[in-house]
Amino acid sequence: MESPPIFTRRGAVFSSWLGLALAAGAAVVLLWFMQKVVTALLMLFFAVVVAIALSAAVNWFIRRGLERRWAALLTLLLFFATIGLLGALVIPPMVSQLLLLTRELPAFVASLQAQMASLLDRYPDLQPFIGGNGAAAEAGPSALELFRGVSGISLSLLAGLAFTLIFFTTVAYIVVDPRPMIRAYYASLPLAHRRAGMRAYRRASTAVIGWTEASLVVGAIQAVAVFAFLTAMEIPGALVWAALAFFADFIPRIGGYVMAVPPVILSLTLGPLTAVWVALFYLVSNEILGSVVAPKIRGARMQLHPVLLIFFTLAFALAFGLLGAIVATPAAAFASAYYSEFYLRRPLPRTAVTGA
Repeated sequence: MESPPIFTRRGAVFSSWLGLALAAGAAVVLLWFMQKVVTALLMLFFAVVVAIALSAAVNWFIRRGLERRWAALLTLLLFFATIGLLGALVIPPMVSQLLLLTRELPAFVASLQAQMASLLDRYPDLQPFIGGNGAAAEAGPSALELFRGVSGISLSLLAGLAFTLIFFTTVAYIVVDPRPMIRAYYASLPLAHRRAGMRAYRRASTAVIGWTEASLVVGAIQAVAVFAFLTAMEIPGALVWAALAFFADFIPRIGGYVMAVPPVILSLTLGPLTAVWVALFYLVSNEILGSVVAPKIRGARMQLHPVLLIFFTLAFALAFGLLGAIVATPAAAFASAYYSEFYLRRPLPRTAVTGA
């Protein structure tokens, strides 16, 4: 009479361990799948960010009497026309200058080696620190590898075009009709947290729009300054480095210094003093724009501490590469908004209020 409860308990123990093993296996499979599709998830998030930024233009047209459908189509038309115009104006000169730099790169490397040899001749005490007489021979390959690392791409041309097409198609779908995604997001939230979730989304959207406006303004200022200075200093590829500087502010505080490395290396071929002036220019311009101009432009729109932005940028860059560094600031805006809504505004327990 007592045996069935024993088998029942054993069966319950077996089923619980089996369920735990299945859950652990499912978790491993899910983590493996997330690791494989992390690039797609980042691209989807970036597409949402771009769509949020374009929604500011859509709302501007709506306030002036256009229907939402026509406002979205007009915004997309202007967006793609701007991208096409910038590409037509910038890409051909960039390609020609990159080809010129590629042809002249051996001469640049030889000049850099001569500069290093001259420096070691004048200051022989530096040889133990630089690597002795082989330092000049090592300077060329390191500069060449650095140039290739900056100018190279991680995907093939065909894959890059496919990803670009998918990305812009996703942006277009979201801008034309964002309601399905918003409804899906709203339905995914628990009933008790739906209002807070929508407040957090609106707050993050406002921060993303502010980040986009600030980055475009600061990037334009930086690009004009870089092009004018490097042209005056006769640094090869001034338009290329100016175009890269335009997008540098989308990676706060770090992008500007990363983009400064190739021009500084190339300027060494024109002399150490030229390299010093170029390095000082990037240092001063990045500090003025990054510490004074950009915070004032972002100001009340984003309300994010610079330390938070730097942490997210470093963490996402280390984890996901260049794409992670680009989406780091919008991710910080979303994280701050949701943290404020779901943690800081969370009601205190009754015991904490009453002191019991």
